Amino acid sequence: MGCEEVSKAQQDLCCSEFTPGADLAAVEWGLDAQAELNYGAFMQSVSDFTGAAGALVTDVTNACQAIAIDLGANPGEVTATSPSARANAWCDLAVERLGAASGELTISFQPPSCTIDASVQANCEARCSANVECQVDPGQIVARCDPGKLSGRCTAECTGTCEGSANLAVACEGTCQGTCEGECDGACSVEGANGECRGACEGTCKGECRGSCQIDAGVDVKCNADCTGGCSVDYEAPKCKAQLEPPSAECQGSAECSGSCEASASAKADCKEPSVEISGEESLSAAIATLKANLPRLLVVAKARGQLLVDNAQAVVDASANLDGAVGGSVKATACLIPAGRAIETALINVEAGLTASGKVMAELEIE
Repeated sequence: MGCEEVSKAQQDLCCSEFTPGADLAAVEWGLDAQAELNYGAFMQSVSDFTGAAGALVTDVTNACQAIAIDLGANPGEVTATSPSARANAWCDLAVERLGAASGELTISFQPPSCTIDASVQANCEARCSANVECQVDPGQIVARCDPGKLSGRCTAECTGTCEGSANLAVACEGTCQGTCEGECDGACSVEGANGECRGACEGTCKGECRGSCQIDAGVDVKCNADCTGGCSVDYEAPKCKAQLEPPSAECQGSAECSGSCEASASAKADCKEPSVEISGEESLSAAIATLKANLPRLLVVAKARGQLLVDNAQAVVDASANLDGAVGGSVKATACLIPAGRAIETALINVEAGLTASGKVMAELEIE
């Protein structure tokens, strides 16, 4: 008799549902009405933020470890166990090994960018308002996104930026942030056997760009990837590279709930690794090879995702402060604040370590 109740009480006290990166949408927290919605959105934002912070510091560690080992470091040299300490130790070794390589490198790269998952934010806001008619649709994304940050498939003329990558060459007649393949109306860092450009182009690239291409004004280019900032027809599968504007009045929940939704969407942002072009003396071939493979992950953290998570951290902390006194009466909600608070503290340490460690490599390579 009563075993099920005892088991449930144990699960509530141990907060067994909460883990970094978990989907908590179906969890019932035992609160009333708006307090349940606010708390649920907050806990989801904590899960999303802490999961993203853990992934960030792991990416930095793996990239620096690969660079250091490729350049001769002992694979067992780092004995630190905490994620933050391992990130800093491996990046220190990577900097040491890069510094030992004599010669000068020329590095150019497509600025990394992150696309906010608008559907995460809008669907979360719909739960905040408890209005089933507020679920996200493409029209809402377009209406609530800054036109310059709107992105998606463009079946006609792209008048903004055609977003390629190191693995996807896109049609280009404009400024290529990445590797230009074709004609370069300006200085080209690497030329092919027939005089065509195969590197960074300081001028107008005409051909293809392994990176992002800012299309010149008045040029008719069909982008064979996502186009950002301007399309002559409606986007297909539109996305937003920034936070959405607030929803309509009937779809607005509390400010606390909406703030948590924005934090969740930022944490789940899709950050694309940039195209990187590196050249140097033959003696630097090993450094060039490992940097081409691993520098993009560090650039994403140092130039895009890291700052996004720093901003996100403040939103999560602010949401936590707004919960004071709002969880009374629920054993589960009260108990879960303990592991959530610890997870936030660890996540902040991981984000700081990831930014600091990747920044050391940026400084060594003189990347501003």
